[in-house]
Amino acid sequence: MFVGVDVGGTFTDFVGVRKGELVTWKAPSTPTRPGRALVEGLHRLGATAMAHGTTVATNAIIERKGARTALLTTSGFEDLLEIGRQNRPSLYDFHLTRTPPVVARGMAIGVRERIGPSGRVLKGLSKSEVSRILRKLRRQNAESVAVCLLFSFMNPRHERALKAAIASHFEVSISSHVLPEFREYERASTTALDAYIKPMVRRHLLALEEAIGSRFLVMKSGGGTADSREVLDRPIDLALSGPAGGVSAALSIAKALRMRNLVTFDMGGTSADFSIVLDGGPTYTNEASVDGLPLALPVVDIVSVGAGGGSIAWIDRGGAFRVGPMSAGAEPGPMCYSHGGREPTVTDADLLAGLLPNALLGGTMPLRPDLAAEGFRGLANRLHLSIDDAILGARRVVEANMVRGIKAVLAKRGLDPRDFALFAFGGSGPVHAASLAREIGLRRVLVPFLPGSFSAYGILTADVRLDFSRGLVAPLRRAAARSTRVLRDLRAKAQTAVRRHGFPPRAAVYQPSIDLRFTGQSYEINVPFGPKMEAAFRREHRRRYGYVSRTEPVEIVALRLIAVVPGRKHLPRVRVRDKPQSSPRKALFDDEWHTVDVWRRAELGLGFETRGPAILEEDQATTVIPPAASLVVRRHGILDIEVD
Repeated sequence: MFVGVDVGGTFTDFVGVRKGELVTWKAPSTPTRPGRALVEGLHRLGATAMAHGTTVATNAIIERKGARTALLTTSGFEDLLEIGRQNRPSLYDFHLTRTPPVVARGMAIGVRERIGPSGRVLKGLSKSEVSRILRKLRRQNAESVAVCLLFSFMNPRHERALKAAIASHFEVSISSHVLPEFREYERASTTALDAYIKPMVRRHLLALEEAIGSRFLVMKSGGGTADSREVLDRPIDLALSGPAGGVSAALSIAKALRMRNLVTFDMGGTSADFSIVLDGGPTYTNEASVDGLPLALPVVDIVSVGAGGGSIAWIDRGGAFRVGPMSAGAEPGPMCYSHGGREPTVTDADLLAGLLPNALLGGTMPLRPDLAAEGFRGLANRLHLSIDDAILGARRVVEANMVRGIKAVLAKRGLDPRDFALFAFGGSGPVHAASLAREIGLRRVLVPFLPGSFSAYGILTADVRLDFSRGLVAPLRRAAARSTRVLRDLRAKAQTAVRRHGFPPRAAVYQPSIDLRFTGQSYEINVPFGPKMEAAFRREHRRRYGYVSRTEPVEIVALRLIAVVPGRKHLPRVRVRDKPQSSPRKALFDDEWHTVDVWRRAELGLGFETRGPAILEEDQATTVIPPAASLVVRRHGILDIEVD
């Protein structure tokens, strides 16, 4: 059996297909040994192959647990990563501290060589210079090396020569392979991150290969999968691996329901992730960052906030009620898990509000309301509140944090929330989705099947996606023939990579695109490559920024090609069923306790309707329909909630 695996901060999720039916399993993550829960789940399901989403790369950067990395750059540019850009997140904050680069200041080495902006060699790279660099790397005890030379995206000869000379001694990442595009700082930062995580990612992936006895697919930040050995060549592709799985699955559902515009909302144990499905397709960005460090590869545009079920409720030094970004994670977890957690969390608040059952994972994981109450009683006493007010306060604060995240996603692209539905998943997402939608002005909430394991389902069904790019800064109308030649070269590379994945080249769909900007602009827009690409650029510029010039010349920044081998989509069928039975329970909504109908989701058939307040329970997630909202079960078991 082939399974999708999503390793999260609190739980590791598994989804596979057996005899045409989706099967799942969920287990607590093992942060100190991330592969242990994964291998145990594969054995439990009897899986022989997998696609894997992982946070190993992200955690290595955030926790600064990567390799001792050196940077080789053109002489005179050794301080490139230290200087960076002059952009300031807070313009008038004189005490602002920037995130330090992953390459320590003394680990940057200038290489005596020079390539000009046209790709012409101005100063050659001598053998004696290569020998000097090798000796210096050894003296510095480097473990991994990032190579980013000036204008190497136009001529990679010197970078390739350095890699050939030192690859037998160190892990090496060269910018002409990692990101062959202009913008020196972003290219250097991305290459340095790739080198920094390469040894750790290599150990992790190879250990998993040995444990399961085969190679496997890995979810990439761009929303598709690739062979594990292919990822070893550019591990920075894994930087935002986990959240991309849910967006990939949301695209399949949007297509099945013929919906064009969604805000995806994935609330797990440690964070909440938001992204946009616009006109039936994902949104990408080349301006992502990890822990404040630029990552210039095309990735699914996802905004994350520290708001999950495990987010801790606390009081700051000014006496304000705060929730997150600190999380109880999987170890020790929320207080109600009875694993030693000593601080109240969002999950504890949801349980005490009557929104969660007294056991998770199909009854195999009992919850302790008494422990949760103990935590909130202490918090309420310090705030001079009733325990009900402390519970509502925790929920409102965490929801306010998430509302800001969703508004940021929409405002960034100038989008009206009334044109979108909220697509909610994750273990905690369907609990809070309707309240968020009401606050933002979204009138509709969709909850998919398997919401608690939806990212794993997305990884299971994701397309194989291979990305290629090349920088080419030139006037559009004078470089049409040249850009066609570049795309032909990229297509040849893509076909070779498709063969390495075990598919014939004709099995892939090849999607060429181009980054364009008005001459002199410092930002660009990606549009499909073709005879009408200039007109498409001007239209998108007007839509995104509210204005466009009809006469300003347009120039090329980069050419891109994506090779996609479609994955098999498994959508469950839901039949009309006899009228199910509900049971009553008390739940806290808006300062008032209500008697709510509690339904088992598995018993609800196609077309089932009800009005809130109501709660739908299943083994791995709970969906809350607040007062005045209504629910209909749509095709494939999708819950369609209309919010007043």
